Amino acid sequence: MEHEQAMEQMRAHLARAGRELQSARQFLGTPEGRGTNLALARALANASASIDDAMDTIQQSLRERGGS
Repeated sequence: MEHEQAMEQMRAHLARAGRELQSARQFLGTPEGRGTNLALARALANASASIDDAMDTIQQSLRERGGS
């Protein structure tokens, strides 16, 4: 049961991080931010991919243990 709770907490934290990344992407999409921080845009894309991978891992673990 503790494992499922930890996974649910992790999923909540990752979901929040994903929302924050989306906000940052929107900022980069504004005319003021366009083309000025390519390295930041790449870092955001990499972070987003890492969050997606982590979410997939959590979901798989929960399914294997009979969770949601």
